[in-house]
Amino acid sequence: MCYNINVKMKNLKIFLLFFILFTVSNLSEADFPKYVFLFIGDGMSVSSEFAASSYLCGTGGNLIWDSFPCKAFAATWSLSCVNERNPDGYDAIKAGAVPYPYYFSESSEKYFETASATDSAAAATAIATGKKTVNGCISTNEKGSFFENIFDILNKQKIYNTCLITTTFFYDATPAAFAAHNISRQNRKQIAEEILSISKPEIIIARNEYDYLKDTAETNGYYVTNSKEIKNNMLFYNDSKKLFVILDNYNIPIPENEKNRPSFSYREDDLKFSEIALFAADKLLAKKKPFFAVIEMSDIDSANHDNDYHTMVSSVYELHNAVKSIIELINSGKTDMTPKNTLVLVTADHATGFLRFNEQPQKGRLPSKMIFAGKNMLLKFDRTVKYKSKNHTNELVGIYAFGTQSDLLKIYAGKNGIIDNSDIFKILKKTAVK
Repeated sequence: MCYNINVKMKNLKIFLLFFILFTVSNLSEADFPKYVFLFIGDGMSVSSEFAASSYLCGTGGNLIWDSFPCKAFAATWSLSCVNERNPDGYDAIKAGAVPYPYYFSESSEKYFETASATDSAAAATAIATGKKTVNGCISTNEKGSFFENIFDILNKQKIYNTCLITTTFFYDATPAAFAAHNISRQNRKQIAEEILSISKPEIIIARNEYDYLKDTAETNGYYVTNSKEIKNNMLFYNDSKKLFVILDNYNIPIPENEKNRPSFSYREDDLKFSEIALFAADKLLAKKKPFFAVIEMSDIDSANHDNDYHTMVSSVYELHNAVKSIIELINSGKTDMTPKNTLVLVTADHATGFLRFNEQPQKGRLPSKMIFAGKNMLLKFDRTVKYKSKNHTNELVGIYAFGTQSDLLKIYAGKNGIIDNSDIFKILKKTAVK
């Protein structure tokens, strides 16, 4: 009798052990998204988001990511911003814990007028590696020591495919930080060759100015094609190869200026940013493997550097539409992507332009352009809006999370609700690194 009880207890223990192991295994798998999308609006200040939302809807807070369940503000400072007057990189007491236009004070304005700002290289490095560096460095410190970036980690694991998409050159500062290392962002050829021959993202869609890189890509297993083939549905390639699409038929659309009727004019043969994002998602899903995609809209930054409000609004709209198309695909049931196995993050690497409003922008309406010809061509707008700089600022930017593990954003936000951009890496590592 005792023998039977002992046997039964032993069998029960074995059963419980296997049950626990099975349950923990399933929970562990559930903790890791199968698919990750990181959207970056280069130079997208919160005021840029407000402007685009107002053009579309008449008020701020109506872009697709504003509906995400988890939201915060991110500090973007680099080590180049730290000095005696600003020892912490970002002074929330002087500058505020909420960015303009949701917070305004004369003291915060003076702070941003004088505080140093990050560049794209240092900001993207913080996101990609979790480490702060000085301006100009790509996933290294100022002495050239390499920082392990998220693509390095994922490549070692061999679980996720990686994808790099940008409307600028794939070796430009922001995308480069995720897939390369260099002491200077200006070493573009070195960066490009490292991306194509060492990091080797599964899919690259970007601009390219060096013809010889096509041969470099093909030598490293890429099928190289032109983005016009996407538009013409003429892309035929072996899925076993990596894919490098050279982007040359993408241009920011022109926004129409008619009250209550926001609309955009596209060139006939141009791709939309949403089409690029959906194309990449389709090709990645076809490979039947988890993936991690970095998707950058770079034109917001260039528009804000030029103080070009119209182009900025269109650029933010293009990002909004691309994110919206991916969210709709996730919710559609047409693929195995669901909110339970996919994480979508939307953020900016830094703010650019110091945009301010004298009046609430109206739906469908844009400020009138005034161009002054002189020694230097100067673009101005009517009194409804004002750019106070052509440079980056140390303002907080938005960060938004949708899908599995999105609540990590709340965990990493401090008492004042600000997340440091280096903590974005911690979220990515915690969700996508096994």
